Amino acid sequence: MPAAALHISWFVVITRWGQWKKISERLSALKIRFFIPKTYNTLLFLRTEKERALNLVNAGEIRGRFIVDHGTRTLLEVPDKQMDAFIRVLTEYPDTPISSDVPISKGTKVRVVRGPLKGIEGEVEETPNGVSLIVAIQSLICTRITITRADVVAVENKPETKTSAL
Repeated sequence: MPAAALHISWFVVITRWGQWKKISERLSALKIRFFIPKTYNTLLFLRTEKERALNLVNAGEIRGRFIVDHGTRTLLEVPDKQMDAFIRVLTEYPDTPISSDVPISKGTKVRVVRGPLKGIEGEVEETPNGVSLIVAIQSLICTRITITRADVVAVENKPETKTSAL
């Protein structure tokens, strides 16, 4: 019988201020994938098995506390697609505003159709000098970039399908 596949996910830890370098060195030595945003360097995103993540904190390898999903009362797990989008946004657009002549309405869901963030979806917030694309990770953290109107298209909202019991 084959061994069960390990469930690897992104987990979020709030660390102590000023610990990012020590944590980076330790996790690199352990060959654990991680991400520490420069602008939020007390947040640590670990991509590993749940048990290993818990062991790192419980054994004192990492000083911090996990962010918990209050709906399920379990460790918050960030899906790979959302984490990849979050990393791309913070890497490619740390704080580079790009103006737009044609704003779209607030609340419109959009997808970036060109440039380094192609494929990322978000929600529009109107600004006087452009359109801000907001990329959220499960209501945990939001980051916003200013991007030209020409770089986004509206995403069609799919109506909810109601089914009835037979």
